Amino acid sequence: MRYLFTFFLLLFSFVLKSQVGSINISVFDEFSKKPLEATIKIQKRSDSISGNGRIQLDNIPSGSYTFEISAENYNTSYLYDINIIPNQNLSYSVGLNKSEIKSIQEVLITKKTYKTTAESPVSLRNITSEEIQKNAGSNRDISRAILSFPGVGSTATFRNDLFIRGGSSAENKFYIDGIEVPIINHFQTQGASGGPRGIITVDFIKDVDFYSGAFPAKRNGALSSLFEFNLKEARKDKLGYKAIVGLDDLQLMMDGPLSKDQSWSGLFSVRKSNLQLLFKAIGLPFLPSYYDATFKVSKKYKSGDELYFIGLGAIDKFEFNTNAKKTLSNLTLIDRLPVAPQWNYTFGAGYRHLVDNGNWLFTISRNMLDNQATKYYRNIETPDNLLFDYNSQEGENKIRIDRNFMLGDFVFSAGTNVNYAKYTNNSTIKSVNQSGLSFDQINADLKVFQYGFYVQSAHKFFDNKVQLSLGTRFDASTYSQQTDNPFDQFSPRFSLNYKFADRWAFNFNTGIYHALPAYTALGLKLNDVLVNRKTLKYIQNIHYVAGLEYNGKDNLRLTMEGYYKKYKNYPFSLRNQISLANIGADFGVVGSEPLDSRGFGETYGIEFLAQKRTLNNFYGILAYTFGYSKFSDGAGNLLPSSWDSRHILSVSAGKVLPRNWNFSARFRLQSGLPETPYDLIRSASVPIWNINNGPLQDFAKLNSLRGNVAHQLDLRTEKKWVFKKWQFTAYLDIINVYGSKTASNLPVVNLQRDNNDNGVIQNPNASPADQNYLLEVGSQDKNMPIPYFGFIFEF
Repeated sequence: MRYLFTFFLLLFSFVLKSQVGSINISVFDEFSKKPLEATIKIQKRSDSISGNGRIQLDNIPSGSYTFEISAENYNTSYLYDINIIPNQNLSYSVGLNKSEIKSIQEVLITKKTYKTTAESPVSLRNITSEEIQKNAGSNRDISRAILSFPGVGSTATFRNDLFIRGGSSAENKFYIDGIEVPIINHFQTQGASGGPRGIITVDFIKDVDFYSGAFPAKRNGALSSLFEFNLKEARKDKLGYKAIVGLDDLQLMMDGPLSKDQSWSGLFSVRKSNLQLLFKAIGLPFLPSYYDATFKVSKKYKSGDELYFIGLGAIDKFEFNTNAKKTLSNLTLIDRLPVAPQWNYTFGAGYRHLVDNGNWLFTISRNMLDNQATKYYRNIETPDNLLFDYNSQEGENKIRIDRNFMLGDFVFSAGTNVNYAKYTNNSTIKSVNQSGLSFDQINADLKVFQYGFYVQSAHKFFDNKVQLSLGTRFDASTYSQQTDNPFDQFSPRFSLNYKFADRWAFNFNTGIYHALPAYTALGLKLNDVLVNRKTLKYIQNIHYVAGLEYNGKDNLRLTMEGYYKKYKNYPFSLRNQISLANIGADFGVVGSEPLDSRGFGETYGIEFLAQKRTLNNFYGILAYTFGYSKFSDGAGNLLPSSWDSRHILSVSAGKVLPRNWNFSARFRLQSGLPETPYDLIRSASVPIWNINNGPLQDFAKLNSLRGNVAHQLDLRTEKKWVFKKWQFTAYLDIINVYGSKTASNLPVVNLQRDNNDNGVIQNPNASPADQNYLLEVGSQDKNMPIPYFGFIFEF
């Protein structure tokens, strides 16, 4: 029996080792997008293969590989940690930049491990799909993987409210293959960008360019960050399938050729949430659920031109878990959270046309958000208890034209964008603010036209040691006389890259950036009047960034950057006397209130990054940020903003182990964020509590307190089993392993209740307007570890 077992074990090992796959790599000039004659080599192997444009590598044993792509007179590039799957033909595309030609006789070939561009020599990070999927604590969500980089903070373990270099979560922009996608999270905070779960399918991402500054002139509206998602190519041999059965969701994917000549190909994904089951199991009081879908269909022409169509959308639903443990925190959440269903979509098409001198890119898209929210006092659904009934839609139709070309040795890009938007809001809202009670009946129907144009150029000087980039853009809107002059939104920018040693560079960037306030603010209509039309302007942000960069051996990169950002014309709440720069990290809506543009602020700090891409099966990132974030109050004083986290530390590391095991860990520490205390005396008023459904913040003491130091350890492990025609992976991702203390230092406040669960009134004989509740004050519940595990099937 022992010999028989040994025989089958050896046979099984032989079968596994004989599993092979293939990869198809398209190599092109990054500037012109034209195919290149190139050579591809698998690192740690001596063999290589050459071809023109599209290069096929066959009979590669299953496993993880790094591919080196080189071409004459071009900088060498890499594809890192590509997982070769049995019986599959993977497809990737790589753009190469021309090398620095010193003379006719001498060409300097360099190896570029980390991405930079002429317009963005600083503040640009690139993360691949493989790095996202291996990142501990991200659970295959790009927004959480970005937390490993410097300058990036977050407010809660279960939400993707990213604040970058002290700016609010409303200041982030997102693009997929050149098409703007305003919403990338489920349960989006309207008027901001956060939510508890990402929408984008990480399996379809090739890589992501993350800018925390030095934004290219072709992108409008970014104040704090820009995400450029680059989708991968579909496989070329046949249709492939992938299924993920996870504790948090169920996802089905398909990709491959859609025509016999393989010129048409597609990526398709659908996903259904299991998150409500997980949240119910661990006792959370709210049960979100969702569906989403993503697709890309593309056509490659023999000329090199490409036509593609992109779409993604989501449906979000929300329920309360009435069986959750009745802790003071849970009861408070149930009292305050609304029932808030949403749906959204983005559809777009792009056409890239190659010409002798560069290329054109034409894109057209439409996106839409439908946001609803209903809340009754203590969730008792009677007409008298209705606190708000919110119904809003915002849709945009966008056209962009981009052109890359050269004039002599100067590289140019230029283009224009047009956006026609419609915003409607039919809502009834009761609310409490710093100045009193409000009862708003909103009936908005806003139509607004926006446009912009840009030009940017780059050139190298002094034997290619110095590279300069200069650009500008202009933006305008038909919203009002305050926004219709494009010269008021003149946005110049300048970048410098100076390579003063073989591995060292000094980088600098400065620029002015503008963004139109959210439609929730622009479209507020009360008594048939657009309340904010005469008071709102484009938000302006001036950036200064400088830093040193060191590219060492063995894929090591060290950077140190200092930044200073100066804001003006920030929307300011007239009712609460605070800048909207302090709001946006919670469920709900930002900006739907009377505003003006008196807000101003500044953020500044220093960042350090040490990054090592996979080498000898080890990878890691160390990031540290020290910074300040300050915005104005009603008196015009600069106070710490809600994003003023002085210290942010992130340490991520991973190891690829034998027998297809992978282990990774991430530790994050963030100093306490400012918090505004509660006005418990005013909160106890029966008329106020019955509308606010909870304690009221005292904005006269804006951000005068500090939350707790937030820290957590995340762990991820996965194991792959490779079979003849398919691959199976099991993974476990644990967020906040040891259950750290909650980041908020504010107390939990609710009503003292009688035997009928009604609030106890302190002075029942007083008139109704003067009655006060007895309040119960307690501590926040400790954060719970959140485990995510699942199984991945690839065919």
